[in-house]
Amino acid sequence: MRILERNVYVGPSLYARFPVIKVLLDLGTLEQWPTAKLGNPFIDALVHALPSLQEHGCSYREPGGLIRRMREDEGTWLGHVFEHVAIELQNIAGEDVSFGKTRSTDTPGVYTVIYEYAQRDEGIAAGELAIQLL
Repeated sequence: MRILERNVYVGPSLYARFPVIKVLLDLGTLEQWPTAKLGNPFIDALVHALPSLQEHGCSYREPGGLIRRMREDEGTWLGHVFEHVAIELQNIAGEDVSFGKTRSTDTPGVYTVIYEYAQRDEGIAAGELAIQLL
């Protein structure tokens, strides 16, 4: 998994009315490994490393929604997990950010990930650390 491109938007943009970072993320061979295929040991280790991820509602809009989505059916792809991890790392650092969107591109395994930030350098570092953690 690697970041192909990163853009930092400091104000209103096409993506949000507040500061966001846009990352073009290449999952590489991990495109073949959604979270359910990676299995419970991966998910459990991620939750152990970042217990507060259990509070992310994701598309279910209730605490535990992200973890539920990671376990159900095929799970979700690591681009989506990257989004949540980058947000949560900033929350742990004391920032109140929550917005994120992940969308596939026309290239298999490459995703556009948008996530909110409060401090530019901290937001960039959260994305870098999310790559390392995942």
